[in-house]
Amino acid sequence: MGGILGSTLWLTAGNLANRSLGLLYRLLLARLLDPARLGLFQLAMSLYFSLLTPVVAGLPDAVARVTARSAGHPLLPRVIARTATLAVLGVAVPALVLLGTGWTPPGPGWDEARRAVPLALFLPAVALAAASAVLRGQFLGDGRAAWIVVAQLVEQLVRVGALFLAVRPGFVLPWSPLGFLVGLLVAGEAVGFLATALAHQAVRAPATRPRPTAPDAAASATPRGPAADGPPRLGEVLGLAAPATVERILLSAGRLVEATLVPTRLVQVGLTLDQALAVYGELGSLAAPLLLLPTVFSGALAAAIVPAVAQAETDPARLRQQVRRAVAVALHLGVLAAVLFHREGATLAALLFPGAVGGDYPGAGHLIHWVAPAALLLYTDQVAAAVMRGLGRPLEPMLVDLTSAAVRVAVIAGGIRPAMDPEAAVRVVCLSLVADVAVAGCGNLACALWRTGTRPDLVGWIVLPACAGVAALGILDGVGPLLGAALPGRLLTWTAAALAVAAIAWVAAAPARPGRPPVRA
Repeated sequence: MGGILGSTLWLTAGNLANRSLGLLYRLLLARLLDPARLGLFQLAMSLYFSLLTPVVAGLPDAVARVTARSAGHPLLPRVIARTATLAVLGVAVPALVLLGTGWTPPGPGWDEARRAVPLALFLPAVALAAASAVLRGQFLGDGRAAWIVVAQLVEQLVRVGALFLAVRPGFVLPWSPLGFLVGLLVAGEAVGFLATALAHQAVRAPATRPRPTAPDAAASATPRGPAADGPPRLGEVLGLAAPATVERILLSAGRLVEATLVPTRLVQVGLTLDQALAVYGELGSLAAPLLLLPTVFSGALAAAIVPAVAQAETDPARLRQQVRRAVAVALHLGVLAAVLFHREGATLAALLFPGAVGGDYPGAGHLIHWVAPAALLLYTDQVAAAVMRGLGRPLEPMLVDLTSAAVRVAVIAGGIRPAMDPEAAVRVVCLSLVADVAVAGCGNLACALWRTGTRPDLVGWIVLPACAGVAALGILDGVGPLLGAALPGRLLTWTAAALAVAAIAWVAAAPARPGRPPVRA
């Protein structure tokens, strides 16, 4: 349990630091690009992640599991090396075919992205990222999560530092801004791979047993303990990674369809291509990252609930108690985040998109207001999916995620009509994100409750979160005017609201009190 706790703490700290640096990166990105070019960059990055995500999503967890099971086995380094080679080939060959031929999905936005963004530079970036993902999976399996954190932080610092220099007054970029950003992506992946590879070389020698040379080498090569059921094999890694890989391939296809549909549909209702790209850029680079910011906490909660569920699987009462409490905390976090984005969305938009507020496209600077309801179930979705992973049932979350992605695409495809009002069309795009999260959250929560036999807690999951939302709004409306609209006053007001929500969440997540023993006659 100590190893799990240590890895969780390291990953939580790294996640917090990476999210903070990621937010700073997006803030600087908004200074470098106008909303239209930011939309083009988002389109290009959707292609990049569609090439990379299928490999990165499945292999690291599979490598971590095989490493933990076969720690110290003499065949493990060979399996890791073969896995890394296969991962690089698995992303490099498709990327070479697609990027080398200049292929992109059809649509006016993609035509512009092909001309403005050097997509061919994605090839070395995806290859380096795939190799790094495999090595990081081995670190996670060895319980060396600190190395993962260090490599990710170094990679983020390089990107943020270079981008900070690029936006300074008087600095002249040697390339176009979009070309500079793609080059910066390659540089960050190269630095991250170098840091991971150096760390791997440093720890490989003490972590690997020497090959046996005695006549009984075959017998001594068989590991003891967790790996007693056979040596590590490449087929085992691929078998473990297959479900996540299939899921991510389908989800990546859905992402490309969405990236094609949004500009195309918005152009059909009367927006210019630059306006449509600006909508997509603001939604992907401001609204979605802000919604994901509280996952610094909910992600740590989800990481902690996986081993807790696995350990409590044989104790149904304890398992149901843990599920009830984790869901209660996630729902209260969602209420606080929804209130924050609804009330302070314009301020956050002005901070990150100084040129977007008052722009010439519908909803400029206010899309975070329209997607704020998604926060109500986003973090519960994380926790519920983690419960299913802890139970060893990844199939249900995969089906739920695919369904929610299909709903998101269907809302965009069917909800936007050519004669529609442009602002209503932009609202439909935002509604698609809310519908995606709602379907995923409700679906994964229903599966978790069904598999664990947990009954819905109407008080802890509905009544108390509603009270928390009312309390937060009451504090904002009652105390906010007294403390003033300046930054110190707003911070104090939001601190008071957060404390009120935390207190109500503590009550909702409190363990059930044991019944009083009967009085003896």
